[in-house]
Amino acid sequence: MKKHILLLALGLLTCSGAALAQTYSVPTDYSFQAPADYARYDNQVIETVKWLEVTPQGKEAAQRQAANRFLLQWMTGTPAVSVQLQDYVGKLVGKEPDMLMLFMAGWSRYQLQHPDEKDAVVLNTEGLKTVLKGYQAGGFKRNKQLETLVPLQEKGTLSDWVKGQLKG
Repeated sequence: MKKHILLLALGLLTCSGAALAQTYSVPTDYSFQAPADYARYDNQVIETVKWLEVTPQGKEAAQRQAANRFLLQWMTGTPAVSVQLQDYVGKLVGKEPDMLMLFMAGWSRYQLQHPDEKDAVVLNTEGLKTVLKGYQAGGFKRNKQLETLVPLQEKGTLSDWVKGQLKG
């Protein structure tokens, strides 16, 4: 019986990314005028970030572009989030605007879910985790720098690496 439950749970976990990709739809007809307008879309922001990080780059390009546009408009005006980009991020993601968006999206999602968090190491680490998840989902050009960060994330030492980048 335990084997069946374990297999069922494993099956659900492996299918969850595909299910999210099939059920996600980009918010439309949104308007950001007042702070309350931004807060109204908090759940959609979180859902959008989840979709972006599990959907391989190059798949569903029109939907990805609309999702990026929605997030960018939300990020630039929301009082709930303030993303700060460091030089190392630009060097790490290179000429991949979708990776830069993943970084900002991951930071935003985490700060939205943890409104009292102000620690730059934590917020940068969360942004990088989202970049790594998106990179591992596929579709991006090979990035040796990101590939060296995957084992750090797996070992739980990614934040130590980030801390070193922020000092430099």
